[in-house]
Amino acid sequence: MTLPAYITTSWDDGHPLDHRVAALLSKYGLEGTFYVPATTIERQTMSAMQLRALGKGFEIGAHTLHHVDLTSVTTETAAQEIADSKAWIEDSTGVRCECFCPPIGRYRKEHVRMVQRAGYIGLRTVELLALGFPRPLAGLLHIPTTVQAFPHRRSGLARNAIKRMALGNLWRYIRHGRAAEWPALAESLLSQVVARGGVFHLWGHSWELEEFDQWQRLEGVLRLMGQFTRQAPAVSNGQLCRLPMPPAAASDQAVAAAEAAAAGGRR
Repeated sequence: MTLPAYITTSWDDGHPLDHRVAALLSKYGLEGTFYVPATTIERQTMSAMQLRALGKGFEIGAHTLHHVDLTSVTTETAAQEIADSKAWIEDSTGVRCECFCPPIGRYRKEHVRMVQRAGYIGLRTVELLALGFPRPLAGLLHIPTTVQAFPHRRSGLARNAIKRMALGNLWRYIRHGRAAEWPALAESLLSQVVARGGVFHLWGHSWELEEFDQWQRLEGVLRLMGQFTRQAPAVSNGQLCRLPMPPAAASDQAVAAAEAAAAGGRR
């Protein structure tokens, strides 16, 4: 089975430096979804004017109103944070909000149902090393990621795959995770998507890019991604969810099987 190839990016927390990320995405012909809370207690967020300006060129996704860990609040508070963040973004930008990302990547099954009832179509997770298309579950499309623009320790990538029992991702870590730097890992996995199909999904936080001095590395990766948009069109997270999807069971399996066959081995 030959899968189509796509590139997407997403950026969390709504820091004003998101505009610097947006400028780089525009420079290299890429799309991005920015998951923005109304406020956070941890750090600065965009003003209403900055949010509207960003929303004119890029998709804005919901990230709760107050950047709360959904697993640490009551059921009522979680439901309100999920639904009201959608309404706040739509009121602020005048554009429908279709995707939601739980802060810190934490959520339970009950929260998935809340996200679906609130009217979103996609839920972006923090699963790493994935190359498959969004997976349907409980009326939503769950959107995994491939690489975070952050200098993870190698063991962190392995734990991410093991925690989710994502055997394809673990196999991918074993094959590609020896790269010492995230840009090298991104280049390796992007080449897999361009050659064999699937989704390459880069994500991160603009404030982390600043804090860990990753801007030069980010631009190098975005420049590389921009070179492949003819073979793998750039789409937002919401656009990705609206594309015709391969059969759910075939998506990740087909990508991993193609990788294994190309490597001359079996999974």
